[in-house]
Amino acid sequence: MTHIQTSGMDVFSIPFNKFLGLEPSSDPAYLMALPAKSEYENHIRTVHASVLFALAEASSGLFLLREFAEVENAVPVVRNVEVKYKKPANGTIRSKASLAAEKTEVLETLKNKHRVLVAVHVSLYDLNDVLVMQATFEWFVLINDQSRNR
Repeated sequence: MTHIQTSGMDVFSIPFNKFLGLEPSSDPAYLMALPAKSEYENHIRTVHASVLFALAEASSGLFLLREFAEVENAVPVVRNVEVKYKKPANGTIRSKASLAAEKTEVLETLKNKHRVLVAVHVSLYDLNDVLVMQATFEWFVLINDQSRNR
């Protein structure tokens, strides 16, 4: 289960993401990039599904952190994931992400209930802009406000 705290968290410094070599995309149309490496290949010499999943999960977390940067003491944890692999992936893979709901609705729920479910859609593309994977990550976000419990 993925666990990221928003206070000063850098998705790129998470040991597993560093191990994979995930990086910010140099193309502003994309969020993150997975460089091409032979170590990522599966039995049919395409990018392994688990590596694609790791890029998508990290992208959803990065997007969530950026989209809700103003929210203090938030602790997001992945609750559910739906994945569809669309085409074989080769070479460098890049990601895009978006919210499934309106940001204002999410913020209102957080304000009132101090917790919310947030769905982040992620799409992965190869360098030819071919869609190789789509996923929806459902994050449970809790406001960890210790002062409320005193």
